Amino acid sequence: MESQLPAGSAVRARAERDRFVDLVRAVSIVVVVLGHWTMAALQRGEDGALRVGNIMEVATWLHPATWLFQVMPLFFFAAGFTNALALRRPGRVRAFLVGRVERVTRPSLVLIGVWLVLCAVLIAVGVDQGLVAAAGQNAAMILWFLAVYLLLALVAPVQVQVHRRAPWLLVAVLPVLALLLDRTQHTPWAGLGFLNYLFVFGFAQEVGMLYADGRLSRWHRWVWPAGAATAVGLLVLLTSVGPYPVSMISLPGQEMSNMLPPSVCVILVGTLQICLFLWARPALTRWLSRERPWLAVVLVNRSVMTIFLWHLTGFVIVAAVLLGIGLPLPEPGTGLWWAHKLLWLVLAAVVTAVLVRVFTGLEWLPSRAAVPPTPLAVPATLCVALGMTMVAAAGFAHPFERGGVSLAGLTFAPAPGALLVLVGLLLVWWTPSRAGSAAGETQSVGADR
Repeated sequence: MESQLPAGSAVRARAERDRFVDLVRAVSIVVVVLGHWTMAALQRGEDGALRVGNIMEVATWLHPATWLFQVMPLFFFAAGFTNALALRRPGRVRAFLVGRVERVTRPSLVLIGVWLVLCAVLIAVGVDQGLVAAAGQNAAMILWFLAVYLLLALVAPVQVQVHRRAPWLLVAVLPVLALLLDRTQHTPWAGLGFLNYLFVFGFAQEVGMLYADGRLSRWHRWVWPAGAATAVGLLVLLTSVGPYPVSMISLPGQEMSNMLPPSVCVILVGTLQICLFLWARPALTRWLSRERPWLAVVLVNRSVMTIFLWHLTGFVIVAAVLLGIGLPLPEPGTGLWWAHKLLWLVLAAVVTAVLVRVFTGLEWLPSRAAVPPTPLAVPATLCVALGMTMVAAAGFAHPFERGGVSLAGLTFAPAPGALLVLVGLLLVWWTPSRAGSAAGETQSVGADR
């Protein structure tokens, strides 16, 4: 989530920016937002209770489309590019981690605080606890991605060193490791499968590093459609003959999941998407030389964190208003449902735009991190990543009660998770007692934000 666009940059971007990578990031966030809004399917059961489902449960014909619209690998491709550039200079590891933690944590804590208070108030005034829990769970679930983002930032310095010595090693090894861990699903070793968050998205990060050092740019353009076709062929094989579902979105009733944790199929999906973008790169670069397309990309990138954090909150607000005025809920998947969905999308976009306007300034507050950077950058990163995971799994409805989604058999309460996130932020603001403890890392923390 590291757009790195300073306020007021508009179309006058720094000369070293890669507009193609900024476009990939912007497209990714827009697809994620539209995907989340579209998949949400609200319906009432026979008892009148509201159920929050997923349109993919009934519209199975959409499952192959997730090969294009499950775009998390594209995020990490862009992150790999940016991380590689940020770590080119020696002695930057602590400053790099501190910058990432601070950038992610400050706006996230505001979201967490708002939702914890809101859920407590709604329950106190008598709103149905099931509805509050569903809203809080959906608003919190996006935080899992930020936890993975920080963990990959944590391993990025080591990954960069491996990349410099053996540029293609991880491209070969990570898919094999992901495939091996896929076999642990539904076994006593299933908890090991969560390492695939690092292996699967680490693969996309590695490809971003290959792009950053120019290796991919030297390949013939027709390599990319061939690579995309190969990825599609392997996906068809694994999802027809193999044990993997076609959908790259986790759904109830699946014997095996492609996203909880991610499977080797997500590596193939990322390969497909990256190949298509690189194939189109010359045309996209020419298009981005025009002022209006580039301005749109800049505007999305400047608020990418805020858009990501608040888009589900915007949808929840729209749902509350429309349900409050008695708008009927058509059967999911019907023509009437899709017609209603257009209204929901427009209203969600308007409300989210307002939320972005209110909260986007949190992305660009001046850094308060210690200079030299704290020697506790690694513990701070781990605290925030663990806290984000706990809150994402638990939801916001009951701060001190364990519940929500079980991860490797474990459930969590959101309040301790929120406390860990806060502790991580305070750690990056901590000033070492001795200036020498920074081991020469004296550059500004915000330099690569």
